[in-house]
Amino acid sequence: MTTSARTDAGKKLEQYWKSIRSSDAIPLRSAFKVNSATAPILPHLVILEVFEGDLVFRLAGTGIAEHQGIDITGKRYGDFAAPVQVARAVARIAAFHALPCGFVSVHREEYGRGDASEVEVTGLPLRGDGGAGQMMVLTVTPIERGLAEKREAPLFMRPATWIDFIDLGAGIPDDAAIVRAAEEHVASKAGRAP
Repeated sequence: MTTSARTDAGKKLEQYWKSIRSSDAIPLRSAFKVNSATAPILPHLVILEVFEGDLVFRLAGTGIAEHQGIDITGKRYGDFAAPVQVARAVARIAAFHALPCGFVSVHREEYGRGDASEVEVTGLPLRGDGGAGQMMVLTVTPIERGLAEKREAPLFMRPATWIDFIDLGAGIPDDAAIVRAAEEHVASKAGRAP
């Protein structure tokens, strides 16, 4: 992955994450502190947790709320995305924890007010305090604006149009296998073949 093509917020997040990693493969959530290194990325910061087969946004920066027109803190990814997207995200996070790595992706967000953005997301794994729980810390940075149809829902997150993994020294997972397994799981829950 070429880091030069990424946003500054994503690069700063990766640099800070590596600084708190120490000997643990994945740092604890409590190791992630607000300080001079993280202050510039706080408006773009999201911390999420896998919870009951979905992702819960535990923290979303003020810049994200302003840009999206909604504060997603405390909401679930499934409130804004299709079930298959949720299953893929949960499966990928499990893979990021099994083989510690991060990711960079681009996806389109559509807002109820009739506009949209392409956003870059950089994500790195965190462990819940006490060592349990799969969490991710993300930067979400708008990279391009456009128009979208007005919609009833305030926010809809489209599937990633591009994703790449950040090798943190343990290698990277097979994304095609992760996606296939997640899609098969959703299809089996719906009672149909994939």
